[in-house]
Amino acid sequence: MPHHSFARPEQLEMLSKALAELGGHFPPDSPEREALAAKIMALFESGTDTLEEIKKAERPRCHSMTPWALVRCQG
Repeated sequence: MPHHSFARPEQLEMLSKALAELGGHFPPDSPEREALAAKIMALFESGTDTLEEIKKAERPRCHSMTPWALVRCQG
């Protein structure tokens, strides 16, 4: 899913950090990592600027998770 927007240099740095932390388990050219990058770019457009805000927005909803995923959600 290509994203046709732009990012300031500090947002590109934050995108790189967020992808490393939240999407590091995805291969670099995977559709999942690309989708995550697009979501983060959309968060930038809505005013989200910090890694903590990105992590909070991307955190899975813990109440509807399987037990193995709940461990990651709570961590």
